Amino acid sequence: MVGASNVKEDFPYLLPGPKDAFSGYGYWAGLALNTLPVYFEIVKLPREGKCVLSIDFADVNVQQAPLFRCTVNGVNYEYQLKEGASESPDKIKGKPQQVSFALPVSILKEGINEIVFQNMTGNWCAFDAIAFYGPLTLKIGAPGNTLLHAVEFADSEQEQKGKKTLPLRLDMRHIGKKVKIKVVVDGLALEHIMEAGHSILEFQFPAVDKQKTSQVQVFVDGKLKYDAKLNRKPAPMVQPVDYVDQFMGTSGSRWMIAPGPWMPMGMVKIAPENEDSQWKAGYEYQIENVMGFSHLHEWTMAGLLMMPTNGPLRIQPGPASNPDLGYRSRIDKQKEKAEIGRYSTYLTDYDINVELTATTRASMQRYTFPESKENRVLIDLHFPAEYTWDLQDAEIKKISDTEIEGWAQSHCSATGYAGSQDYKLHFVMQFDQPIVQMDGWVLDRIKEKINKINSQSYDPDWLRWYPQKYDIKDAGAIVNFAKGTKEVKVRTGISLINIEQAKLNLQEEMVKPFDWDFEAIVAHQKATWNRLLNRVEIETPDMLQKKKFYTNFYRALSPRTTWSDVNGKWMDMNERVQQTDPSRPVYGSDGYWGWHWNLVQFYNLIAPEYASGWIHTFLEMYDKGGWLPIGNPGMEYFRVMIGQPEIPLIVSAYQHGIRDFDTDKMYKALYHQQTALMEKYPGGGEVGNESYIYYLDKGYVPLNQEYQSYVSNTMEYAYQDWCFAQYAQAIGKDSTYQVFMKRSENWRNIFDPETGFVRPRHKDGSWLEDFSPYHAPGFCESNSWQYTWYVPQNVKGLVDAMGRKRFIKVLNEGMVSSEKVYFNALADNFTKYPINHGNESNMQSAYLFNHAGEPWLTQKWARAIQEKYYGLGPRDAYPGDEDQGQMSAWYIMSTMGLFQMDGGSSINPNYEIGSPRFEKVTIHLSDNYYSGNTFVIKANNASRENKYIHAAELNGKPLKTWKIPQAELIKGGELILDMKSTPKKNSFK
Repeated sequence: MVGASNVKEDFPYLLPGPKDAFSGYGYWAGLALNTLPVYFEIVKLPREGKCVLSIDFADVNVQQAPLFRCTVNGVNYEYQLKEGASESPDKIKGKPQQVSFALPVSILKEGINEIVFQNMTGNWCAFDAIAFYGPLTLKIGAPGNTLLHAVEFADSEQEQKGKKTLPLRLDMRHIGKKVKIKVVVDGLALEHIMEAGHSILEFQFPAVDKQKTSQVQVFVDGKLKYDAKLNRKPAPMVQPVDYVDQFMGTSGSRWMIAPGPWMPMGMVKIAPENEDSQWKAGYEYQIENVMGFSHLHEWTMAGLLMMPTNGPLRIQPGPASNPDLGYRSRIDKQKEKAEIGRYSTYLTDYDINVELTATTRASMQRYTFPESKENRVLIDLHFPAEYTWDLQDAEIKKISDTEIEGWAQSHCSATGYAGSQDYKLHFVMQFDQPIVQMDGWVLDRIKEKINKINSQSYDPDWLRWYPQKYDIKDAGAIVNFAKGTKEVKVRTGISLINIEQAKLNLQEEMVKPFDWDFEAIVAHQKATWNRLLNRVEIETPDMLQKKKFYTNFYRALSPRTTWSDVNGKWMDMNERVQQTDPSRPVYGSDGYWGWHWNLVQFYNLIAPEYASGWIHTFLEMYDKGGWLPIGNPGMEYFRVMIGQPEIPLIVSAYQHGIRDFDTDKMYKALYHQQTALMEKYPGGGEVGNESYIYYLDKGYVPLNQEYQSYVSNTMEYAYQDWCFAQYAQAIGKDSTYQVFMKRSENWRNIFDPETGFVRPRHKDGSWLEDFSPYHAPGFCESNSWQYTWYVPQNVKGLVDAMGRKRFIKVLNEGMVSSEKVYFNALADNFTKYPINHGNESNMQSAYLFNHAGEPWLTQKWARAIQEKYYGLGPRDAYPGDEDQGQMSAWYIMSTMGLFQMDGGSSINPNYEIGSPRFEKVTIHLSDNYYSGNTFVIKANNASRENKYIHAAELNGKPLKTWKIPQAELIKGGELILDMKSTPKKNSFK
C-alpha cells in the first residue's frame, strides 16, 4: 500500500514466477500463482492526459526471464523482461532494467486504484522502485489503513427476520486494529466492525418497491470516507448458487476440478481444457487460451472434446505456449464467466462465443458464430489430459443432417498405481442446425465428404498386405455449417454401455424436459444445487465468507461421478452390463484415502443420501466382483493409495443411522476385506491388502517389502481394524470385535517411545538407523512426523505413550512452523513440513489438542487453517491436492465448528467442537434419515479475530465438554457459544 511500505524491509521486492519452486511450483504441485497488488488513492483526476508507471528492476532470473504483466484497474500491460544475472534470488548480483507503461487517465478513477504485478511465465524478478507520474493537476493521497474499493447496492435482495432487505456492499481492505464502519443511507445508519483483512461487508437496508436515488455516506471510526448518491431498485431474492465462484481453486488443480457447469456427482463434466499432457492437466486459470470443451473429468478417464473453429483447418490442438500451432484459440479473460449452470467464453482467434450447460448425463453447447465465415465444430477423440492415455479404436457416423453418433475405445494405465482403465465411451450428438458436410481424420489423414470415420478410414497401403489390428491413436470428425449460420446448439448424451443408452440418457434428461431450451437447463441446474446448498444457512456480514463457504460446499459434491445410466444400467469391472435401481445410481472416483476426516463427515451430516449411495455402490461391486473397492474410477478396481479407506464411510454411516443396506452381507464383505492378502484381479487391477502377511504375522508392516508398501500402512490398517471392530460390536459379533480391537493397537508396534515418533522397523524387528521424522522412508505421501498422530481410534493412548506435555509441545511447534507456509507443503514436498493440510494424512491435526486437554489450542489452530490455508482465488482456494472434494468438505465442517476425530465410526459417535467461523449456522437435518428438524449453532461475536470459546450451552443447559453426542444433534436443537479474541484456557475443563 502506498504510504505503508518500509524501504529497508520491503525492497528490493522479489516477485516469484509460476515456475519457482520456492513459491510453490513443482511437478506434483502445478504452477504457482503469485501477485503483488499495489493500492493508491487519487484525490483529484484530470479529464484527459497520460500517466506513466515505471518499474526499476534490480535483477531478473538468468535462465527463464518472465513475461511481466501489470494490470491497472483491470487493464493489462505486458513486457517480456530480459534475462538477468542471477540464478538464485538469495544471491542477487544486480543487472538493472527499467520498464515503463503509458496509462491514459481514462482507466484511472478518483478513490482507490489497484495495480497488480504478476509474472505470467518463467521465474522471478526483483525490483527496488515503483514510480508513478502524471499531470500536475492529478493529486494523489495516502489511502490510510482502510481501503474502500467499492460501494454499491447488491443486485439481489435478502431476507432478514422475515423482512426483505437490499444490502449495501462495501468492498474493503484494512490493516491494523479493528475499526467501526458506519453507513448512512437517506438518514438511516447501520454499523459493523471491520477487522484486519479483506471483506465485502453487507449492510442490510430495507428493500425498495421501485427505483430510487439515495444519499450514501460511509464513516470509518467517525471520519467521512465516502459521500455520494447511488441508485437502488427492486431485485430478485439471492440464492446460495449466487455465491459460488467456479474459478476458485482452478490454478494448479487436478483434472477433476474445472469451471464447468457440473451437476452433483455428474457423469457429464463438460469443461474447458487448456493444458498440455502433464500431471494436473486439464484447466489452468493462468493459461489464456483453450483447446476445446471435453465431457469426462474422472480420474484416469478423458474423452469427447469439441471445439468450434473457422479459417484454416487444423486437427491438432497444439501447445499451450503457442496457440497458433493448432486449433486452440486465445480467449478474452474479461469475458470468461463461470457460474452454476453455465460456463461461457469468447474465442478471440475465431470470433466465436461459447456457452456450456449440462444435466447429469447430457450436455448442451451454444455457439455464436461470425456470419461472414464458414464455421465448423471439431470432435476430437484424443487430446492431452492429466495422464497419458491411448485411443485404441473409434467410430463416428453421420445419422442425418442434424445427428451423429459414435464411440471411442480408450485405455489408461500410466498412473503408477495398480489398475488399468479400459472404457468405451458412446455418444449421440444432435444439432439444431443442418450439417452441410462431415469430414474426419485418423492420425494425420483427413477424409472429406464422408458419413463415417473409423480405423478403416486411414487405409495405409501396408494394411492391404499385412492386415492387423492397430491403435488408431487419434481420430475425429469435422462438422461443417453453412456460411451465414449465426447460432448453433448441440446436445450430447453419453454412456459407457452402448449408443442406445447414450441416446436414452439424452432423451430422458434433456430432449423430453427441455427440448432446445438452453436457459431452462441452466435454471434446472441452479435449482438442483440450490436444494442442496440450502441445507446449511450461514449468517455473516461478510459476503466473501459466504462465497468461500458455498463454493467449498459445491466442490464437496461436484467432482465425483455417477456411472449408471438413467435406467440403472452400468458397466462393471469385468466389462459386463449390470442393472441397478434407477433411483440409486452407482458412483465412481479416485481413491477414498483420508476421507473419514472430511467427506465422510460431510455426507453423514448434510447429505446422508450420498453416504447411502456410496454404500449401495460398494455392495453392487462386491456382488459383481467379489471385493469392495478402495478406488473405483469408471467402476474398475484400482489399488490406489493404501489400506481400506472405504471402511470408515460404511461403519460411520451405520453408526449415524444410515442403515438402508444389507448389514449381514456388509459384515461378510468387511470381514473379507480385513483378512485378505493382496492379489491381482482377473478383470484388471489389484485387490486386497499390501504386505498384509507381515501385518498379520508381526503386527506391523516392515520397511521396503513390496512396491507401494509403506510402514504407514500399519497406522491405517490399525484404524480400519478398529472401525470394523465397531461395526462388529454394533451388530452383535462380539468375538470378531475382540479380535479386531486387539489388532487396532498395532500402531504401538512401530511407535518408538525414545524418539516419540512412529519409526520404520525391519522384518527382524530392529529399528531403522539414522532416523529422522522428516526424511525416514516408508511413509505414503507423508513423513514420520505427520503419521505419528494417525491414531484417531485412540488419541488418549497416543497422548499417554508420548507424554501429555511432549504431545502438546511437539504438536504446537509443528503448527507454528507450518503456519509460515499456510499449512501447505510447498511444491508438494511432503517430507519437508510437519503439518501438511494440503494432503490427507494429517488433516486432523488441529483437533488433536482437544484430546490432550487443551481445547483452546484446537480453536486457535482450526481457525488458523480456515483462514490461511483456504483462500478465495484460483490458486490459494486450496493450494494442496484437493482430491475430489476432500479439502472442501473439511472447510465446511470446520467453519461450522464440528469435527469427528475417529471419523464417526464409534458405537456412539460424537461431534467435537472447534472454532465456528460464522455468527449463526442453521443445519436442516434430513427427514429421511434424521428428525427433519434444524440444528442451530450460534457463535456470538464470531469473526476473523474472535475464535476462542468462553462459554457454551446446548439446548439451554451449560455444556462442559467439547463433545456433542451425534444422537442429540440429529434430534435438532441449539448450540450457543460465546466467542472472544483471547483464549479461555480452562474452557471445557
